[in-house]
Amino acid sequence: MTVLTPFKQLVHQRCGLSLEGMAEARLERAIEQLCHAQATQNHATLLDKLAKDAALFDQFISQLTVNETYFFREVEALQWLADEHLPRQLAKQGGPLRLLSAGCSSGEEPYSLAMLLMETYGERAKSLFRITGGDVDQQVLHKARAGIYSGMAFRALHPALKARYFTPVGRAHQLVPALTEWVRFCPFNLLATDHPALGGPFDVILFRNVSIYFDEATRRDIQQRLKPLLAPQGILLCGVTETLGNDLGVLSLQEEQGVFYFQHAAPEPSRHPLPLPAATVTAPTMLETAPWEAAEVRPLPEAPPEPSAPPPPIPREKVLKQAHELLDNNHFDAALQLISPLLEQAPWCVDALLLAGLAVRWLQQPQQAYEFFKRAVYVAPECWPAHFYQAELLRQGELPDNPVQRQRGYAAVVRLLETTPQASGALQAIQPPLPPGDACFLAKRYLDEPIAIQGVG
Repeated sequence: MTVLTPFKQLVHQRCGLSLEGMAEARLERAIEQLCHAQATQNHATLLDKLAKDAALFDQFISQLTVNETYFFREVEALQWLADEHLPRQLAKQGGPLRLLSAGCSSGEEPYSLAMLLMETYGERAKSLFRITGGDVDQQVLHKARAGIYSGMAFRALHPALKARYFTPVGRAHQLVPALTEWVRFCPFNLLATDHPALGGPFDVILFRNVSIYFDEATRRDIQQRLKPLLAPQGILLCGVTETLGNDLGVLSLQEEQGVFYFQHAAPEPSRHPLPLPAATVTAPTMLETAPWEAAEVRPLPEAPPEPSAPPPPIPREKVLKQAHELLDNNHFDAALQLISPLLEQAPWCVDALLLAGLAVRWLQQPQQAYEFFKRAVYVAPECWPAHFYQAELLRQGELPDNPVQRQRGYAAVVRLLETTPQASGALQAIQPPLPPGDACFLAKRYLDEPIAIQGVG
């Protein structure tokens, strides 16, 4: 037994998080910060305080998870819900339908669904749907309620939707009240036995990109606890790589239009079935195009005119840092314009290759992004961010998946960062876009997952 063991046991008992392997580094840092805050090095005292002080335990938990999320993540499943499944359920049973984002983190997932439903139904969406987000981390729930976001949270959000639903606040963006007042957030421990504040039963439970934190026994336990929260005809959706790992016999796996989900097993047919009444609610007419392509989307403000004369030469390091900042603020085109001349002068600059790959990825050019990351790895095999993002292009379905190649990429990340936990990845001017500890943690988890079912939203 190590000094970490009793902390692992307490966290696992309270909320099911598995803190083995690379997660131990996060646990060690959290314990160090707790020792400093409580002015004691006595671990028994700290454990006693954590067990008795709910607020202190909440602060401790917030340091143990990787809250890496963004708007419209794995959007295909959300689009299927808005366009196909939810209208069909409204036609069958009327509203309001109840939707839960379990493990919602800072709120990007439930707000993404709210935007899609608002685009489809307008203000009627608020009366047709009740959206709830729940998470064990009180700090991220506070951020979700505030609705203020910046940087890479917008990496996959169409500019028209960003203009419609957000207003600038300094260097960040504030979500409009129409959404923050509609979506409700409340504490939700997946291992708790009772959730009086949560409500339900729910017609849809989103449990996406959460189960990577739990071992198989805990995932089964969580599904047993989610099952009573699921309405008789309700569905539970997992993340794109998590479906097989959650097919544990608790709920029945189903598929429609390439989207996989779980629901209660179908009951045995009645010997004397009664005729069903005709549906009284009809599905609304769906937009044939994506929501942001509809005619009512307001035009975006025109971009400022380009300067008439090229700017004077800027030192390479300053260019890279400026491009990195532009990328963090979702100015992907502007970042690429800065990087492109630099790459012409220094085609094997690892920093520039990585930034170019990220820029074109979020400009929906995954194949070109893959080539940039590939060149970065060729120049510097120790560039773990390039390995990581190459694998992500395959895992996220942006390119046709190659399981062997994907696993090789994540394995390279783990190998490099287990050897040197704070490795820069051969980057000289910029910091890695993802903290090394988080990248290694995620890569290790993805390596442990079974091969994903293709087409999962």
